[in-house]
This record gives sequence, structure tokens and C-alpha cells, in this order.
Amino acid sequence: MTPRDPAVGARESATGAIYDLGYQSYDGPRLGRRAAVATLYWSSLRQVFGLGRSGRAKIIPWGLSAFAVIPAAVAAAISALVPVGGASPFTYDNYLFGMASILALFVAAQAPEIVSSDQRNNVLSLYFSHALSRSDYALAKLGALASALYLLCLVPLLVLFLGAVLAAADVVEAFGDQLENVPQILGAPLIYAVPLAALGLAIAAYTPRRAYATGAIIAVFIVTAAIAGILEQATTGMVGRIGPLLNPFVILDGARDWLLGDTPPDSPIPGMRLAMPIFGALALAIAAIGGGVTLWRYRRVQA
Repeated sequence: MTPRDPAVGARESATGAIYDLGYQSYDGPRLGRRAAVATLYWSSLRQVFGLGRSGRAKIIPWGLSAFAVIPAAVAAAISALVPVGGASPFTYDNYLFGMASILALFVAAQAPEIVSSDQRNNVLSLYFSHALSRSDYALAKLGALASALYLLCLVPLLVLFLGAVLAAADVVEAFGDQLENVPQILGAPLIYAVPLAALGLAIAAYTPRRAYATGAIIAVFIVTAAIAGILEQATTGMVGRIGPLLNPFVILDGARDWLLGDTPPDSPIPGMRLAMPIFGALALAIAAIGGGVTLWRYRRVQA
């Protein structure tokens, strides 16, 4: 007889035990892809504002939100307390452009918050192994960041609206007069929110390191604004005239002017002498390119 294979002997002599841990199969409704996208969108939106997380996670988003609203609240209070000569320096036309630094910091801080950690913690495979597709994931994250930016832009404009109405002697008449500004109150935040969210997420999606993503986004906004300012001030001719186009906020405010409002007196847009639809086309290009880059990234990222 040939000796028994040691490996076979080990298998035959091995013993084991099965423990009933109480796991049960799920027999309830399966909500499918649409519910998965909605859930990811909602959880990402909450994550942007630090909801359901520690107090430390709320400092930056809520602090920047406060800085965005306080000037509008102060201006509304001044108009109410000093009816004569107390006109607000802020209008629907110049407020969002004046918030450029706050919006840039918000995007730089919160875009990496909702995408970088998923790559760093290697959880993308868990998302993609269920109802969500890679495109669903990217669009849900983009929608969440754009919604957060929309709210950040909308609330100060609503404060200006309420301040103008409540400070008037005839509230009903003032409310009717302010209704013509509703399209800009609702539409201008959208013009700002979608391109900024697409641009920020396109950068943040390429690194699992939150600090690197934040630094890269801030650098993009600082460098483009600096180069635009230098070209505008230090050069002449066509280059100096269109130099401000390197600043994304100039493009977005030009699109807002074209579609919804009037150009503020201190805006660089009149000096550029460009057809206003150009600003709309460039704003749309920022949103499309940023969204496309984000989708391309998540279709190829290792999960």
C-alpha cells in the first residue's frame, strides 16, 4: 500500500463547527438604481455641510456660510434703521461676484470632503458592486456639491429681498416691486453653482489626499485671478481687454449679466467689449468640461 498523502489526511481529520449567528436573507422591496442615486446624493449633501458628523466637520461649511450671509443681513438692517441715506451697497447684481473668495474657499474645502475620502478608504468598489454605476456616482456627487453651492448663493439674495421688503413703509407695494428680481434671485445662484461645482469636483476627483485637492483648487482660483488681473493692468490691446476671461468668476458674472441682471459699475465686463452671449457659452463650457472630466475619471478609476 502506498502511504496516505499528508494533505488528504489533514483534510480527513479536520473538524469544524457551524454557528448560527442569526443572519437572515432580505425579502423586502429592492428600490433599485434611482433610490441608490437619491440616497447617495442626499448623504453627500449632508456631508458637505457636516450634518450628522462631529462639530469639527461643521466649522468650515457653516463658518463660510455665515460669512456669506452676514454682509446681506447687515446691509438689510442698515436700510431698515436708516431709511434716508441708508441705501445698501449690495445689490442682486454685485453680491455674488463680491462673494467670489468665499465661494472659492467653500469649493476648495468641501469638494474633496465628498470624494477624496471614498478613494482613500477604498470604498468605491462597494458603491459600484450594487445598483450604482460609475456615472451615477459622479453625477450624484456633482449634484450634491452644486446644490450646496446653490443654497450658499441663494440665502444671501433672499436676505436682501426680505430686507428690501420689510424696510419699506408700504410692505405690500415693496413686495410687488421686488417680484421682478425673483428670476435673478433664483437663477443667478444656479449660474454660479453648477460650473463651480463641476470645476472643483473635476480637480478633487483625481487625488485621494484631501489636502492636495484643497490646495490644487485654491491654486487654480488664485492663479487664474492673478494672471487675469496682471493681463488687464499690464497689457494693452486685445490681450489686456480679454485677460479677465481667465478668471472663472468674471465669466460666471458675465453670464449672469447676460441672462438675468445688469452689469455692476465696478465690473470689468464693460471694458472687455465682448458680446454677452460669449460669457454664457464660456460658463456652459466650464460646466460641461468639468462634468465630463469628472465622469471620465470615475469610469476609469480603480475600484
